[in-house]
Amino acid sequence: MSTSFPHRKDHFPPIPALVIGLRAPDGDQSQGALPAVIDTGADITLVPLALLEQIGAPEMDEVRLRSHWGETTVVTTYLIDIQLGADTFPGIEVVGDMHGATVLLGRNVINRLLLLIDGPHQSTDLLTRRPSAF
Repeated sequence: MSTSFPHRKDHFPPIPALVIGLRAPDGDQSQGALPAVIDTGADITLVPLALLEQIGAPEMDEVRLRSHWGETTVVTTYLIDIQLGADTFPGIEVVGDMHGATVLLGRNVINRLLLLIDGPHQSTDLLTRRPSAF
């Protein structure tokens, strides 16, 4: 059993993405049906700051974030719950992105998932169990 998500074709080449929801822990405000790009090179998930403010996500800490170019920036982390299908992943620490408009799912989230990224078919499947064979 799996749920399939098409790759985003507004990028070139098309990029793997899922559809998620965000909610502050113990919060009433949520944002749903948000495209979230799968970024296997990111240690932590980045969420546009405007979305975090809309849901009232609590600030956690200030940390140094290093870009793939080696530059460091001080950023604020926030605590949220991420909804993916019927599952909720509570208490996920994310970085508030002041400049970006896209959620980037880093390894702190994707390492909790069983994914099949199918480049030739431009889709990503969220699996409920490991396939027996390919």
